[in-house]
Amino acid sequence: MTQPLTILIVDDCAEDRQAYCRYLLQDQEYNYSILEEESGEGGLILYQQFHPDVILLDFLLPDLDGLEFLAELKQQSPQIIPPVIMLTGYGNEAVAVQAMKSGVQDYLVKGQTSGEHLRSTIHSVIKNAQLSQELQRSEERFRTSVENLLDCFGIFSAARDETGKILHFLVDYLNPAAYEFSQISSKPQGEDISQFLLNIPEYGLFEECCKVVETGRPLVKESLVYTAFNQQQQSAKVIDIRITKMGDGFVAAWRDVTEKKQAEEKLQKSQQFIQGITDTIPGVLYVYDLIARRNVYTNSQVSKLLGYTCSQIQNMGTEFISSLIHPEDQVGLAGHWQLINSCEDGDILDFEYRIKHANGEWLWFCSRDTVFNRNVEGTPRQIVGTAFDITERKRVEKQLRLSNERFQLAAAAVNCLIYDRDIKNSTVNMTEGLTRILGYSLEEVDPSHEWWIEKIHPEDRQRLYQQFLDVFKTQKYYSFEYRMRHKDQQYRYVLDQGIIIRDTNGQVVRTVGSTTDISQRKLVEIALRESKEQYRYLSDSIPQLVWMCNSQGECEYVNEKWYELTGETIASAQGFGWTKVIHPDDVSSVMQQWTQALETGRGYEQEIRYQKRDGSYCWHLVRSVPIKNDQGEIVKWFGTSTDIDQRKQLEAERNRLLQMEQAARNAAEKANQTKDEFVAMVSHDLRSPLNAILGWAKLLRTRQLPANTVNNALETIERNAQSQAKLLEDLLNMSRILRGQLQLEVAPVQLVNIVKASMETAYPPANAKGIHLESIIDESIPLILGDANRLLQILNNLLSNAIKFTPPGGRVEVRLGKSDESSIVLQVSDTGVGIQAEFLPYVFERYRQANFACKENGLGLGLAIARHLVELHKGTIEAHSKGEGLGASFTIKLPSQTAIINY
Repeated sequence: MTQPLTILIVDDCAEDRQAYCRYLLQDQEYNYSILEEESGEGGLILYQQFHPDVILLDFLLPDLDGLEFLAELKQQSPQIIPPVIMLTGYGNEAVAVQAMKSGVQDYLVKGQTSGEHLRSTIHSVIKNAQLSQELQRSEERFRTSVENLLDCFGIFSAARDETGKILHFLVDYLNPAAYEFSQISSKPQGEDISQFLLNIPEYGLFEECCKVVETGRPLVKESLVYTAFNQQQQSAKVIDIRITKMGDGFVAAWRDVTEKKQAEEKLQKSQQFIQGITDTIPGVLYVYDLIARRNVYTNSQVSKLLGYTCSQIQNMGTEFISSLIHPEDQVGLAGHWQLINSCEDGDILDFEYRIKHANGEWLWFCSRDTVFNRNVEGTPRQIVGTAFDITERKRVEKQLRLSNERFQLAAAAVNCLIYDRDIKNSTVNMTEGLTRILGYSLEEVDPSHEWWIEKIHPEDRQRLYQQFLDVFKTQKYYSFEYRMRHKDQQYRYVLDQGIIIRDTNGQVVRTVGSTTDISQRKLVEIALRESKEQYRYLSDSIPQLVWMCNSQGECEYVNEKWYELTGETIASAQGFGWTKVIHPDDVSSVMQQWTQALETGRGYEQEIRYQKRDGSYCWHLVRSVPIKNDQGEIVKWFGTSTDIDQRKQLEAERNRLLQMEQAARNAAEKANQTKDEFVAMVSHDLRSPLNAILGWAKLLRTRQLPANTVNNALETIERNAQSQAKLLEDLLNMSRILRGQLQLEVAPVQLVNIVKASMETAYPPANAKGIHLESIIDESIPLILGDANRLLQILNNLLSNAIKFTPPGGRVEVRLGKSDESSIVLQVSDTGVGIQAEFLPYVFERYRQANFACKENGLGLGLAIARHLVELHKGTIEAHSKGEGLGASFTIKLPSQTAIINY
């Protein structure tokens, strides 16, 4: 399909015009509308009427030459003129040069121009014109985008010496933000960058910029500390700068991030800024094709904000809008497209809408769009835009809509005063808002600067004066808070905001602003501050530890009781630092239950041991509850730790007393059982000899018995009477021991004599059983302090037991000697029935007898009495046996010099 094109031929030669018409009508690519004129003036008239796409102009015309025609054409259309092809009858290069300088796109020599040559030349100038227009529009779009950037932007070229070494960098272009950042008014194009913007050698940037130019690798400095000198004032700034190679130089984009860095330090938060080469803004940067109805480009921020990769967005094609844009917002989007189609280059249009995140959530976004390029008809073909997530803002707007509506109603009657202050004449012009702010009518006011100052609180005047001096030096806008005296003599808090107006010399001549009553807000702030102070005072006053954690369980606050208890700083408890004071045995359980509480969102309660500042541990009952927002999400955990150490000690003491009571009960039950067994045993042991005595006594009284029988009867009665006497004596001794009334008659004692006397007493019963009785005595044993009768009682008891439990033919041995210089050892051993291993620990307990011992008469008191008597002599007695049938030995150790204590 051929394209329509209008050609204006201005030539005084009709034959040449016919030839050109014939050549053009043979063109297969364009459908020409041809206008012909033989004079220059006539050609200018036709141009004004029809605005042709191309002009064929003869250099020599009857009334004008070609250069004069061009000059007149430029005067009539100074902005855009169509492509002009000069026709000359001479191959004069000078004419050609003059024509090209005048704006001619090409020239042809008459007589040497063929039809093909003419058509190709026209095709060429048309395409060049279209490319030139497209380039111009692109440059305008670029300039519009850069001029409206909030970030500083500049283009710089390298200045080299004859060897090609870079000496410094020259300024080619700066956007308005860069001018404002540098606070310069004159254009520094062609000047050294170090003279006005950044002393790049001082900051080590020169070599890095050279590397960018030489290698093409971009340079990113996210936190460059930069010292600026403005009007003899030195100020440190932190800038985020990005440098990228362009030609034999570089482009740089930077922004002042001083306030943000200061805020980060103040809040002790570390933030990471991810900035790609093409992602110079925090939002989604995109290019949308209006014709194809698809995204042709998105930066990587789309993944972070919406969860889609760049390729996923592009692959959605024409379904992007229907798939991701909320149905309720698609109607508004259609109207947005219509506005874009009618807008001019450089216009920026905003549109707010909901878009679906990859996780299915609807997010609010705000897009700012401008025309990126147009088609040949001038219709917008593509737009470039940025989109920012405003979900949080929308959420807040929704929550505060009712409050905002009330605010809008109150805004009509807001306490606001508008003023215009003339600095030179010290006068102030004010509006009627003065009455609402300070209670004065305009008629009552002296419109002087002094009247205004006199109403400012005396404590605020010097500060306010210094603040105005500071902003007058470099700033354009100001905002201050201070107190002013009302007509009722009460002070009001006001917010004073305005703009500074300077003359051509930069001197301040006026300030125009508004004063708003913010007393209510300040009172709220004061109340809030007092509330926080009261809360802190309360939390520091109560005996419990009070703490607060974030939703991840990291501690953010503890009260002063933390330091008082642990000796650790409050800062050390932040994060998970609080775990270091927990008892090592409790840490695992604490973290397990704390993690479970964080996962389930349920309250937390646990008993934990904390290490105190003295190193000891004390028990605390820890409780915590989650604090949730309106969406039910946990945002904080509030908790307390209560000292329960005394309670735990009381519980432990109670348990100990319960155990003691249980043991005492068991002992009493055992003692009661033992008493019953003892009573039964005593009655049996007393009854047996008594029966024998009564039996023989009855026989002697009722019968006449032979003399030998009578003697035998009397011996039996005597033996049983002695047995009863011994039993009764043992009971009396044990009673004295239990009452603590057994006393010793202390005197020097010769143990050798005690052993010999006891051996003489033991020989008859031993011989009667055929038991071999031996003694090994150290005659050098010295005298000791003791009770001779009780020592003899001890030894007689041991020998009696040994003979009693040793079978006929056995052996009993008594040894007396020294174990060392301070102790004397007396040992009685036998080859008798022995002692069972399980009974050996109880052999000295009263009323306890081994099974085989129960067969013999006795109360089980002899060894218990012997142990008590030995202990009264400050000695010890031990029993040893290898087992039943292997004999036994009893060893007594007495100190050489015994100090006797009577009981």
